Amino acid sequence: MKTRIYIFLLIILAIPLIYLTSCKQAKDLVAFDVTMKLPRQHFTYTGTSLKTSGEVVLYSGLIHVNLDSLLNANGFSSGVIQNTYFTYLAVSIEQPPDSTFHWLNSMRATVSDNANFQPENEVGNVTNTNPAAKTVVVTLNNVNIRPYLSQPSFYVRVYGSLNGPLPAITFGMFLDGSIQLRVEPI
Repeated sequence: MKTRIYIFLLIILAIPLIYLTSCKQAKDLVAFDVTMKLPRQHFTYTGTSLKTSGEVVLYSGLIHVNLDSLLNANGFSSGVIQNTYFTYLAVSIEQPPDSTFHWLNSMRATVSDNANFQPENEVGNVTNTNPAAKTVVVTLNNVNIRPYLSQPSFYVRVYGSLNGPLPAITFGMFLDGSIQLRVEPI
């Protein structure tokens, strides 16, 4: 008789465990990845005629991500955004047209949820850039930026370490990027 009670209790305990495990597996099956191209961010950088030691801020700005539009575009009215990563991040020189990054020694990109960048999280960097390049592509660190998407926007900052004085007074540049979001429909 005791054996039947133990088997019955085991079955009673096993049913919720199987149910919860299968729900997680079902959620994983319907979850999907979405790659979103970020809006191009145009900016100017005015250099100094002096050699700087350390890093300078090349770009600092707010990037908007409309998660509701992203869900609606994929046919869902609501969902949970899980891990989110940068898949591409690059800075390019637009003006003057014949300029290159020969003046840039290294670069790094950070994200934050506030304009003061306190705290900030490094998402990638570049070392020993090609001096003939008009575009510098950031080597990404595979950092989950989902905590920064609790609002409809987050901040990105790009720092540069210069080789010396800049050859032009002002550079017109732009920042391109894309992120990959893991979406779990509700």
